[in-house]
Amino acid sequence: MTAPSVFKISDIQDRIDNLPANGTFIKPFVTTEHSDSMCGGINCLNQISVPWDLTCDELIYCLEGTFRLVVDEVDYVLNRGDLMYVPKDNHVKYECDQKCIIFYAASPADWKQRAGITYVPGIDAEDMPSSS
Repeated sequence: MTAPSVFKISDIQDRIDNLPANGTFIKPFVTTEHSDSMCGGINCLNQISVPWDLTCDELIYCLEGTFRLVVDEVDYVLNRGDLMYVPKDNHVKYECDQKCIIFYAASPADWKQRAGITYVPGIDAEDMPSSS
């Protein structure tokens, strides 16, 4: 049996507090090192629009602020406490007019490797999977 893992937002609070305008920071907490089936973490955005081709199913939960996901020119707005499901194969834009923090969970856990993705805006290089 594998023991549960605890992740603390306090470990990244300084990055969140000091995120510049037009910035995004993603901290993957649950990765393929923890699970074969799902991954998840925190995404902090500040006055930004990030276009992305979604290659995994995603749950997004708004922890703070107002988050907007744009799909086919339709705005889906989440306020604190709101949750949305986003199916894979959508071209999306992650947006906010002020700083916001979202939690995301994605499946499959190895979506980056499957899609051959080696760079995600906002994820530090050391948090990206190795190319082996």
